[in-house]
Amino acid sequence: MIINAGSENTGGTLAQAYINANKWLQNIHDEGFLEVVMEYHGRLSDGNYLFHFVHNITKQVSTLGIHGFTDEECNNFTFQPRVYWNYSSTGQPKAEDWLDEGFKYRIEYYKSKKTNKN
Repeated sequence: MIINAGSENTGGTLAQAYINANKWLQNIHDEGFLEVVMEYHGRLSDGNYLFHFVHNITKQVSTLGIHGFTDEECNNFTFQPRVYWNYSSTGQPKAEDWLDEGFKYRIEYYKSKKTNKN
């Protein structure tokens, strides 16, 4: 069983990707690493954009693949979680989906004994 928690956003515009990546850069600067700069390095095969964060003194590079959508657009992409049951998406799983081959299940109905509370 796999639970898909929503959606993964890929693509969007380069202009918005710069805005999103600059938010990451601002967080890095807020942490005190003012010597880190950001460089754009093209588009990835999945539609996201690739940015490098380079430390000007050590030349250490960290990469970020990020989409080019606004927060509002991302909220519109989100959908309710789905359960992938036996390799297909369904909202109505059955008890037998949990059984290994050769096993059967049965439902039993029984009346519980009435108890005196005196």
